[in-house]
Amino acid sequence: MVKHFKSIPLLVISIFAVTAFVNCSSGNSENQNRIRVGGEGKIRVMPDQVTLTINASFSKPKMVDAVRETQATVDTVMRILESFGNKDQDIKTSSISANKDYQYVGSTYKFVGFEAQQTIDFVLHDLNKFTELTAKLLDTKISSIAQIQFNHSKADSILREADLIAYDDALKSATKIAKRADVKLGKLLFLSNDGSGSDATGYSSGERIDTYNKGFGGQGFKIAPEVIEFKRTITTEFGIK
Repeated sequence: MVKHFKSIPLLVISIFAVTAFVNCSSGNSENQNRIRVGGEGKIRVMPDQVTLTINASFSKPKMVDAVRETQATVDTVMRILESFGNKDQDIKTSSISANKDYQYVGSTYKFVGFEAQQTIDFVLHDLNKFTELTAKLLDTKISSIAQIQFNHSKADSILREADLIAYDDALKSATKIAKRADVKLGKLLFLSNDGSGSDATGYSSGERIDTYNKGFGGQGFKIAPEVIEFKRTITTEFGIK
């Protein structure tokens, strides 16, 4: 079954029925004359945004020097990011952290100086600019791009649509089972959606780019985004007559 989500292109929805049963056993009357059915709704869509986690880290004999160089690099990165997105909405920075830096030398750890580090999360809404952005970032002295996370800007709306598909799936299954059992389906008595099976975070490319505080310059890198699958499962109970 194919269904189109108006505001999202290239969207394919697949529905899978799950098991159901009719409860006709003796016992508590509240548990009699009911049919419990599970439903599942899936929506597959191409991502339209990507989040980059950028690290700037320097180790120096003096803490003040480590902090100063880290801040200078972050300032450069911020100017780049502001030309690709909204400063207030798309950029999140951590505070600079500074700690003693130890390295394993010979058979023991030795103090070599102080390390200062800061992390920036940036959401790019135009995937066509991904290569251009990474080219500019690689030209700075960042230490790494630690994570590349693809997602969709309308993830919440997609999940709500998946909820409706899951319910329609459950209702369809309950109707078929009632017909086969020669009983009449009654009103909805119970509906539960615990969020199981949901995918609201997209996926990570698995890439990590370490630059070791060296500006490489040149061209940026390319990553082909994969389809994201959003899934919801629900449980329903209908009365039967």
